[in-house]
Amino acid sequence: MNTNFNLSSLILRMNRSMVVGGSFAAVIFIGAVLLMLPITHTEGGWLPFVDALFTATSATCVVGLVVVDTGTYFNLLGQLVIILLIQIGGVGVMTLTTMIILGMGQKMGLKEKLLMNEALGADGPAGVIGLARQIIGYTLCIELLFGTILALHFYFNVGMGLQSIYYGYWHSISAFCNAGFDLMGNFNSFTAFRGDYVINICIILLITLGGLGFMVEGDIIKKRCWRKLRLQSKVVLTSYFILSIGGAFVIWLFEYTNPDTLANLPEGEKFLASLFQSVTVRTAGFNTIDASLLNEDTLLFLMLLMFIGGAPASTAGGIKVTTFAVIIMDCIALLRGKKDVVMFRRRISEEIIHKSLGIFVLCLLWLGLAFFLLLSFDKGENHFHLVMCELFSAFGTVGLGVNITPQWDAFSKLVLIMTMFIGRIGILTFVMAFLEKKPSSLKYPYEDMVIG
Repeated sequence: MNTNFNLSSLILRMNRSMVVGGSFAAVIFIGAVLLMLPITHTEGGWLPFVDALFTATSATCVVGLVVVDTGTYFNLLGQLVIILLIQIGGVGVMTLTTMIILGMGQKMGLKEKLLMNEALGADGPAGVIGLARQIIGYTLCIELLFGTILALHFYFNVGMGLQSIYYGYWHSISAFCNAGFDLMGNFNSFTAFRGDYVINICIILLITLGGLGFMVEGDIIKKRCWRKLRLQSKVVLTSYFILSIGGAFVIWLFEYTNPDTLANLPEGEKFLASLFQSVTVRTAGFNTIDASLLNEDTLLFLMLLMFIGGAPASTAGGIKVTTFAVIIMDCIALLRGKKDVVMFRRRISEEIIHKSLGIFVLCLLWLGLAFFLLLSFDKGENHFHLVMCELFSAFGTVGLGVNITPQWDAFSKLVLIMTMFIGRIGILTFVMAFLEKKPSSLKYPYEDMVIG
């Protein structure tokens, strides 16, 4: 009898949604157990399991919301566990699973490659292995490059000494994976470096490169011509430019006279801080201005950016910019009385439109339920808009906190844990993990009904 463990066969017996969700859940549980142990804390003692689970989920789902300060509560071992969880969550459990299968000397059959192809977003089954290697290689190169720049800057310009090497590469990984975790201490993030152009530009570029997605960046490297790019690449790049620059302008406009954020800053720092927040709020969660001091209208706008998120097959969360773009163009087509949704002279299939609308509705339903639960548990202790901001931050895997997460009870944290998990793996993946696809050839007759 053959008793050898066959990882690829185990994966094959599960559907794609179960594989993705189960893989993330397994990594989160292991991380929670490690972060709960006294050996990962600066002052010893056990971290409550709910708090450890929250931290592990936030790290693996590259969110950035925290219940204890990463830089002061966790020691070197604890911080290394967190950055490892961030790296696994950012690169993607499916990518690492593919490489583990190959590393164990096991071959992948066609069905296994098809499953991995759907999860990784490859052009075809034949490209799965190559794409997995490219993703890991590309990730390591980017993190090494910007980690070196940050380390040198921390050493020569900030005066951190040898600690600058650790800080440089640690934050490079966290930024590229769009995690938003930092080691600056006291929940301050990068507020002390608001006017530091090197750190700001490096973090902005890392967040953008991680949030664009490997498919888009690979397409750019391969085609090197706007006209030859795939439709998805054009939509993602256009959406990113509009949301980043437009978002920076809106933040600058809303906060220009706010004495707690931008009013007292030089003009150059005002724009830099606005751009930084516009980029980071869509998925990363770092901040150079205190989010709890922002105006209410600014927070509402930031929630919209959190909800949209980044690109598919990237380290970003949210409903994704492609989903948002399809819904907007579908509304425009409806108002113009056109049957087809067209983007960059390409017609969008009805299946994609239906899927986009389904994602949008399911996300709103979950956010509505989660918001109701949080308000029930919160019992009016925090302002309405602060609770909503924390929820949208968790769903968009942003991690831009407004300093109320640490004070919430276990039930509220569990709601946020589930929201972070759904935001990272995707609402459809989460739902389909519990549903079995049952294709049917039965067709029912049409009948019109009045809507609107």
